Amino acid sequence: MFKQSSILVAAATLAAPLAAQVTLDVKVLSAGAPVVSVMPGQVVSFSLEAQLGGEPSQGLAMFAVDLDHDGGPLTQVTPSAAAAPFVSPMGVNNPAGFGGTVRGGDLLQVGGAMNTINNQFASAPLGSVVTGIALTSAEVLATGSVTAPTTAGVYRVSATNLFANALDAPAPGGHWDVKAVEAGAVESLTILVLDCGAETFCDAKEDSAGCVPAITSSGAASLGGNSILTLTASGVLNRQFGLFIYGTEVADDPAFGGTLCVGGNEVRLMEPTNSGGSGAPGTSCDGSFTRVIDGAFLAAAGFGIGEEVFCQWLYRDPLAPDGSGAGITNAAAFLVCP
Repeated sequence: MFKQSSILVAAATLAAPLAAQVTLDVKVLSAGAPVVSVMPGQVVSFSLEAQLGGEPSQGLAMFAVDLDHDGGPLTQVTPSAAAAPFVSPMGVNNPAGFGGTVRGGDLLQVGGAMNTINNQFASAPLGSVVTGIALTSAEVLATGSVTAPTTAGVYRVSATNLFANALDAPAPGGHWDVKAVEAGAVESLTILVLDCGAETFCDAKEDSAGCVPAITSSGAASLGGNSILTLTASGVLNRQFGLFIYGTEVADDPAFGGTLCVGGNEVRLMEPTNSGGSGAPGTSCDGSFTRVIDGAFLAAAGFGIGEEVFCQWLYRDPLAPDGSGAGITNAAAFLVCP
């Protein structure tokens, strides 16, 4: 771990038990969403949000987390108003400050600790303990921005190496006892940098035969017919009928035991033939669906040049263990070119 002051170490460990049942969920979001689609080189704003769970506590007392962007370097993040008790001199941080230490393009130890030790002699921390932070709802702790790569692809801003504790109860002498915290759900921000070729994202659902379908693509989407984009979903449950779903926005909605990643004026088209493949229906993973995205399709759908399109397949799975009767693929996204 990156070198910290002795005060931060003391604030992090004071009265922490050996076993932790308090949890902390951490999410990196953009405008409240876990997936954002952008043009190459576009600046993407993001927030770091956290919420406590598990065993009761009185709120977050200390947290530190590393941030990484696999598409380029990060700059220091900015504490939110709610995070003020964690920021020096009210709280205590690593030597580079609450916004994290920049090292190799990553941010190390974003965050800080409250004055749970009732410091009376050093220049920081000097603040009072504030209860209830990240206790009953998700709390924005920091905001930042990153420049998307100039090359189309799928990139992520990820949170790792979470270390935290939570307020337990006041102790004699003005100190606070704290509880150790275990990492709960830690979710990354997915950045889709789009061009006229398709980029895939979102997780497919495993179906009753153990199939995990995946979309591949070739070509590019052109309204004028200069090129054709072909999308293929392979590894689909065999000999099943399906729907091709497309829309104008990215989504992250639970559906049929999986995730519906398409939103905004969503359209569902029945596939004219089943997924094919060999063997009795629903017994193998060699089915597939193909959709040709040519100028005629884009014009009929009402898409214009520069618009974003998101799509995936939903198909029949009569023996789905969750009882939904459906399987669902991952998703693809692309821009409409001239």
